[in-house]
Amino acid sequence: MGYFNETRGRAIVLCFLASSLLLAAFPRIDLFVSGLFYSDGFPFSGSPLQRLIRDVTSGFVYLAIFGTAAVYLFNRLLGGKLWGIDGRRLSYLCIVLVIGAGFIVNFALKDNFGRARPREIVEFGGTRSFTAAFSVSRECRSNCSFSSGEAAAGFFSIALAYALSRRRAALAAALAFGTLVSLARIASGAHFLSDTVVSFFVMLLLADSLHYYLRLEPPEIGIVPAADVLVRVGTGAVTPPQPSAASSAKRTTPAG
Repeated sequence: MGYFNETRGRAIVLCFLASSLLLAAFPRIDLFVSGLFYSDGFPFSGSPLQRLIRDVTSGFVYLAIFGTAAVYLFNRLLGGKLWGIDGRRLSYLCIVLVIGAGFIVNFALKDNFGRARPREIVEFGGTRSFTAAFSVSRECRSNCSFSSGEAAAGFFSIALAYALSRRRAALAAALAFGTLVSLARIASGAHFLSDTVVSFFVMLLLADSLHYYLRLEPPEIGIVPAADVLVRVGTGAVTPPQPSAASSAKRTTPAG
């Protein structure tokens, strides 16, 4: 329970619970947001930009995993230290992707809640019934709306930022990319807002907690406790801690 004793861990869980309760208690939020993109259909669906975002998302996941694996092999075989990628970082990325986007989102949620997609429900010209988030139904048999697999793939970028940088700019870019993918799925009538919000928190919580337990240090610094090194300068870079005067004196004082 160490992670959930941390302020950050508790804050993420509380935000997840609060947003889930809000979207489940007021399901018309989903209908309202999807309705913003509906005009006798979802015009964004099938557009060149929508197809581009889907292709980029798929390419990003493959590049992140196989690119990281290639750099790991380079470092392992040739003794390099490129981007600080080692076996633990590669394992971290694979675990977050497989458990988060694979098992939790695409297996446990998608194939068991049976939620129809926005473009399939009566409110938006379809034939199926709308169901609220977290409600189990039989409106869909497989590859259903809740939650969003592509949003989870987009927010997998959070894990990549954690593994390779932990800089504010990298984390901001990861959040922006995941949000863009989510908006594209909502605008195309493929997912409701709640589908993407749940996928976001699944990936964030898994990436953050696993990073905590594996104790992956930012690659810019050496192997020292993370809690002691997150001292940021104006650019957001991480700098190693300076030894205290007491510890310096201890090392320099000769034994009596």
